[in-house]
Amino acid sequence: MLTHRVQLRIFDTDMLGHCHHLGPAMWFEEARNEIFEIFDPEMSREGWNLILVRMELDFKERIQFTQREIEVRTWISHLGRSSLHVSHGAYLKDGTCAALGGVAMVYFDFKAQKPMVIPESIREKLLQHLDENCPYRLRSEK
Repeated sequence: MLTHRVQLRIFDTDMLGHCHHLGPAMWFEEARNEIFEIFDPEMSREGWNLILVRMELDFKERIQFTQREIEVRTWISHLGRSSLHVSHGAYLKDGTCAALGGVAMVYFDFKAQKPMVIPESIREKLLQHLDENCPYRLRSEK
């Protein structure tokens, strides 16, 4: 499991002080940077080889600006030949899970316009974060 802390910004809220419904999607994407770096440590445009093909997000609790900080926990919930599912949870300071979600991504050759097999060296690093019992799995996995 990877953890990432997000500082809430007033920009993240609506007029009632609740975090906007897109907040968790943005926080989860930011938390995936560590996964992206496994595929391309330089995070270069030329080395980019992932496409997002599915996204899910479930809200469990209200997130208010007064929380000030959210902990995002990230897991690999499925590792296939050319695809992976990354799952996330947004946790409040008291440990309450406020949102869960996940994405399916494909390791992709943009020149050939087709999926590629994830190399063994990358697979080994991803396996360190694989947790098939994590709190969220994409609906296609259930």
